[in-house]
Amino acid sequence: MGLGRRGAVGAPSASRWHLLARRELDGTKLKFGLSNAKPSASLRRLAEMRGALHFVEQSFREAKSACGMAEYQVRRWQAWHHHMALVMIATMFLAKERIAHRDTAELLSCRDLVEIMRHRLPTKIVTDEDLAASIIDRHRRRRQAMESAYRMQSAMLSASD
Repeated sequence: MGLGRRGAVGAPSASRWHLLARRELDGTKLKFGLSNAKPSASLRRLAEMRGALHFVEQSFREAKSACGMAEYQVRRWQAWHHHMALVMIATMFLAKERIAHRDTAELLSCRDLVEIMRHRLPTKIVTDEDLAASIIDRHRRRRQAMESAYRMQSAMLSASD
């Protein structure tokens, strides 16, 4: 089936899409998916890619929850790339640890590993006073960042007048 699609300059404006349908063995659910793979793609390859989708989505969920994939505040494209690279490295580390310990801890999750590391790794915050000092310092830096942003905004507004 040919569905219209906007393409890049000079690219064809329409392409072929594969409609994939899968029925549960008991016949209760029917699931559909679209693929823009090449028309020559085999049905087996399309089924393999569709079957891998669950694992890809699961790895993104784990990267978001355990490695902070969705917790970025960047102003430039390069900073976003740096953040995503660090998330990928952290996710790879957690995946390797899960594989290394699968014989003794079959259900070990990324979240479990993060908890273990938080517990086992040393921290600067030992006492209540350390915690209070850390929060005060974080508030000081946050205030400085806000004031800097306000100054930049004010300068931009006055320059546009």
